[in-house]
Amino acid sequence: MKNILITGAAGFIGHQLWVELKKKKGLKIYGIDDLSSKPVIKPPKDLIVKSVSNLNTSFLKKNNIDTIVHLAARKNVDTSFYKLNDSVENYKNAFSLLNSAYEANVKNFYNASSCEIFGYKKKFLKENDSYNPYSPYAVSKVAIEYLIDTFLMRQKKMKICSLIFFNTYGPTERADAVIPKFIKHAIKNKKIYIEGRGDQARDFTFIDDTINVLTKIIFSSKNFRKINIGSKKTYSVNDIVSLLKKKNISFDVEKKKSRPNEIKTFCADNSLIKKNYNFEKKINLNNGIDKIIDFYKKND
Repeated sequence: MKNILITGAAGFIGHQLWVELKKKKGLKIYGIDDLSSKPVIKPPKDLIVKSVSNLNTSFLKKNNIDTIVHLAARKNVDTSFYKLNDSVENYKNAFSLLNSAYEANVKNFYNASSCEIFGYKKKFLKENDSYNPYSPYAVSKVAIEYLIDTFLMRQKKMKICSLIFFNTYGPTERADAVIPKFIKHAIKNKKIYIEGRGDQARDFTFIDDTINVLTKIIFSSKNFRKINIGSKKTYSVNDIVSLLKKKNISFDVEKKKSRPNEIKTFCADNSLIKKNYNFEKKINLNNGIDKIIDFYKKND
C-alpha cells in the first residue's frame, strides 16, 4: 500500500488530483486542507481539516506516509504586497513540513512552485533558469527553493521535486483568476476590465492535462529536482477576450491602469515532461473555455 498525503486538497489542483488518485488501486490518499479559502466545489467527506503547520512527524508516522504532494499556499500575487504574513506562512509551512517529512522517513516530497520565481525573461523558461522574483509571493517561493537545496545537502534518502506550475486553468478554479473571472462577468453581461494594454501573456494548461502529467510524475521512478508544468504556448489577455467574443455572449470591455510589477509573459520550456512523461496538451484554450462556460452556466 502506497500512502500519499496531499496538502491543499480542497483547492483547485489538489481536489482534482485527489479524485484522480483515488481511482488507483493499492493507494491510500490523505487529503489535508484548513479550508481558509472557501472551496469552489464541496470537498470529499474524508477531507482532514488541518493546517499544514500541524502536520507533525507523529501524524506522518502514524499514517505511514511515504509520499507528500505539498500544494497548499497563500498564492495571490497581487495581495501579497500588503499581506506579507501570507508569504511568511508559505515559507514556514514548507520548512515545517519538510522537516517533519525527513524525520518521518517520507520517501518522496513534491513541492508546488510557481513560474513567478523566474520573473520576466524573453525566452522559454527552463527549470534551471535563474530566479528573479517580482512579488513577496514569488520571494517566498524562491526562498523555499533554496530551502529545498539545503535539505538535499543535508540528506539523500528523501527525494524532493519542485513542480513549477505555469497557469493551470479549468472549471472549479478560483474566480479571482483571469479566465474564470472574465467568463463569469461575460455570461452575466457584466463589463470586463483589462489591465494595461492586455498584451500580458501566460502559458495556459487545462486542468485535465495537468492532472494527467502529475499522476505520471508521482508514479514514475524518475527523479528530477524541478519540473515545469506548462504547455509551451502563450495567450494574452486580449486573446482570451477575443475567444470569449466568439461564444455568443455579450459584454463590454474597458481598459484600466496596469498592475504594478506585472510580468509581461511566462512561457514554459516543457521538453522535460514531453520527453520523460509523454506530456501531451489535449485540450486547447478554446475548448477549455467552452468547458468553463458550461460549468458556470450550470453551477453559478
